[in-house]
Parts: sequence; structure tokens; C-alpha cells
Amino acid sequence: MEKIKKVISQYYFVLLVSIVILFAFILRYYYTNIGLPYLYYWDEPQIASTALNMIKTGDLNPQFFAYGTFMIYANVVVDILHYFSLMATTPEDINYLGSLNDIKINIDTGWKWSISHPSFYHANRVFSVLLATGTVFVTYLIGTILFNRYIGLVGAIFLALLPFHIMRSVWISADSPSAFFVLLVVLFSLLFIETKKESYLILSLVFAGIAITSKYNTALSIFIPLLSLVWVFITSKESIKTYMWFLIPTIPIIIFLIIMPYSIIELPRFLDHVGGEIRHYKVLGQGVDDSAKAGLPHLKIQLINFYHHLGFVNSIMVLLGIVGVFFRPLFIFTLIMPLLYISYMMGTKVSYHRNFIQVYPFIALLFASGFYTLYKILNRLKEQLALLRKYNSAGIVAIVSLFFIAPQAYSSLNQAIVQKEARDSRTHAVYAINSIQGFSNIVIAKELRIHPQELKLLKLPYTIEPLLTISTQKSQEKTLYILPALISSSQWEKDKNKIYAMRKFIASLDKASILQTIQKNDTGDTRAYVGVTRLHYFSVTPTILFAKNLTQDKNR
Repeated sequence: MEKIKKVISQYYFVLLVSIVILFAFILRYYYTNIGLPYLYYWDEPQIASTALNMIKTGDLNPQFFAYGTFMIYANVVVDILHYFSLMATTPEDINYLGSLNDIKINIDTGWKWSISHPSFYHANRVFSVLLATGTVFVTYLIGTILFNRYIGLVGAIFLALLPFHIMRSVWISADSPSAFFVLLVVLFSLLFIETKKESYLILSLVFAGIAITSKYNTALSIFIPLLSLVWVFITSKESIKTYMWFLIPTIPIIIFLIIMPYSIIELPRFLDHVGGEIRHYKVLGQGVDDSAKAGLPHLKIQLINFYHHLGFVNSIMVLLGIVGVFFRPLFIFTLIMPLLYISYMMGTKVSYHRNFIQVYPFIALLFASGFYTLYKILNRLKEQLALLRKYNSAGIVAIVSLFFIAPQAYSSLNQAIVQKEARDSRTHAVYAINSIQGFSNIVIAKELRIHPQELKLLKLPYTIEPLLTISTQKSQEKTLYILPALISSSQWEKDKNKIYAMRKFIASLDKASILQTIQKNDTGDTRAYVGVTRLHYFSVTPTILFAKNLTQDKNR
């Protein structure tokens, strides 16, 4: 027991940090099953299915350069490892894989959101979660350098529990991973300033190159090692060698070309895709709902989003954290990156807040700085107020920290548990079908796109037919009809007559023939297409009708 106490006393802080990092991972991991086997996020196939296509064909040319291809190649490695694990499954396993050719993706089916084995997407999401969890740890390390390990831990806890960061950590996208690499650029630049070791400068430049291959606008991160070199040159000129200035452009370019060789091999396509994205962000925008006027109007939109995701109390603490800049000059250097990034993005029209995910680790550091500032203020007050002298300032700050953090920890964990158990309405429908008695056959509307893995779970024979074909049929005895309740299309003018016919058919069904309506909004998604079956895009938990016959209500 004495030995255990001794070990705990020596390593208790390592244990604390480990618990925070583990908790950050668990919170994010609980979200990794969202939607599966259905896809809820637009960009995931662009990375995940491209990676799967590479292992199927052996062609490592992504033929897609709208953003960097680091995550595509990283997920190729993840997919190969997952492929080996699936090849060890038996036919009874829902994820059974008999050969590489059994993997079906969008290229095979013509439907962008096709994935025969969704566990590949799950594995890719877990990889994204690992990188995001790494961001929490690096936030701790930076906070330790800027202030001390306690303040670093507060920053890590704040980011670990932040709902927006948790949610954005899950998707197979370039946003969250790029934030991880940008933070590593800042970390090693700080270490270079602190130690004057050339190796840290090189590492910061390596990660700048990796960041750019994740998302192009992180090219701004190159300014951070450059400014660190200027800082060291001013404060310790003898530590700088002439060739170190040439490392600034050289190393990121080399790393970029190593990870993205096809940017040269396929130069015209690369320029076309990147140029298209520049035009998309700077000129065209993203439509009425997600576009903004560049400059102050865009800044206003993002500030509202930051406030929405932080809340009033946290926002106050973040603002208080700005005072911490006066206690730590290196903190000014650390905040250069988010200021550069925000300034650049204000010149664009696309207002997706996910583009600002890489700012949140720095907000976490500001939040932690707020507690450091609070500690300093209490220390000053103790000198003037006798009432406070008997209290320990650090203890007061710790109690206040718990007051802020404990409710957020409870809320984040509760929401993560809800998401872990959430299932798409089509999944609920399959289980509901199997529990219904008195039917010998099932007819399923093709537009629902119920996943093949879930169709395997059905106990009764079934057929899949277009909704308009079903509408022309006569009711069959002991047949259960599975139909979408709401229909929408992104190509309204083109599909207008078709949509009207579908809606008219659904609306005309006799209420007495509707046995059950399934509508689950377990995703917490409030967008308009929740509950709607969309003909050309993925659907999120669509509303489903169980009809025992196709009798039409003559009064409608």
C-alpha cells in the first residue's frame, strides 16, 4: 500500500492527464456510429470511398484535389488493416467480407453514398477521433509551455468537453485533422523559441507541410515557424545559421510533394480543382443560407457561431483570458495563427463554421488563461482584503474550475451516450418489421434505400420497387408496404411532376391502412431534410410508413 501511495504521489498528474485524454477519446468515439450504415455527411465519401477505391484498384491517383489528400492516403492504411480484420470474419457476421471485390462503393453503384461495408467508414472515423484526441493533448502541452501544467490541463479539459469540437472530431473530413497538425506547428515553434534547438524548427515545418496536404488554407501556418525564427534571431542571433532561413519554404514543399505527388503528375487537374475551390470561397459562395459578404459581415456571422458554441459563461472566461496575454509574451505569439486564419477567412463568402474548427484549441487556451488571470486577480486581492488571506488562491480557482467544468462534463457525456445508442429510422423500421405478425411478404419503396446489411436481417421475403410502380399496383393480401412519408428532390424543376405524383399517392392512402409511422430524430440534427426521403442526396432518418394495403381515401 505504501508503494502504491508513493507511485500515486509521484505520478498523480500523469494519471490526471491520462484520464482527461481517455475521456476525450471516449466522448468522441461514442459518436462514430452516427447514421451507419447510412451516411449523414456530404464530404465523407470524397475521402473514405476514394481511399477504398485505391485499395480495390491499386491506382493511387485520387483524381480529386479540392482539398489536400493526406486523409485519403492515411485512410488507405486504415482500410488495409481493416480489410485484413474483415477477411477473418465468417458468413454469419453482418460485416462478412469474402474478397476485395465484394466491397461496393459509389463508383460501383452510381450512388455517391453507397458503402457495402460501413465498418470501413467506422474505422476511418475512429482514426479521425484519434487525431482529434491528439489535439486535446497538444493543447495541454502548449498550455504547459505558456503557463504551467495546471493551466494546460484546464485548456485540455475545456477542449475535451466542448460539444462542437466533439461533433466535428468524428467526420471523415479535412477540418479536424488539419487543426491537429496546425497545433503541432505552433507547439514545435514554441519549443524552438524556448530551446533554440534546430530539430524543433524542422519538425514545425514538417507538420506545416502535412497540414497543407490536409487543407490548403493551413498554408498560413508556415508563418509561425518563420516568426519563431525571427524571434530567436532577435533574441539570440548566434543560435541562427544562415541555411535555416532556406528551410522555411523548402521543407513544407518537400513534404507536400511527398504526400501529394499527383499535384505535379496531374497538374492541370490539380490547378483546376484548387482554382475551383478558391473561386467557390472567394467569389461564388455557397448559396443563400451559407454565404456571407466578405469582411465585417462574415466576421459577425462567425462571432455569433463562436458564441453559440461556447455559451455566455465560457465566452466571458475566454474574454478574461485575453488579459493573460500581458502575463505571458509567448501567448501573443501563440495567438498569431488563429488571428491570421480568421483574417484570411473573413475575405471569403462561404460561412461554414466547420472551417473554424482549428481556432477552437486556441479558444481553449484562452479559456485556461482566463483561470490564470483569475488566479492572479485573487492573489492581488488577498494583499488588500484580510478576509481572503486565509484562503488559498489556487484552491479557489480549482473550485471555480469544477463549477465550470463539471456540468459540461455531465452534459457532454450524456449527449455522447444518446448518440451512441441513436439509430436511423430505417434501422428501427427493420426491427419493427420483424416484430409485426400476420404478413407473408414485404414490398419496400426503392427510394428509402434501405441498406443491404439491414435487408439481410428481414425474416420475411421482400421485393424492392420504385414508389411510383407501387402506386400502380393493386393491394396484395398479407403484404406489408414500407413507404416514405415525405419526398423531396434537389432537382425540383426536373423532378416536379414525379415528386407531385409520389406525394399525391402517399397523401391519398387511407388512414386506416397505415399501421405504423416511424420517425426518429436521434441525430439531434435540426436541418430541414431530417425526416424527408431525398431522391438525389442522402436522407437523414426519414419518416417511414407501414401500410397493410394501398387503399386510397376517396375523401381526399
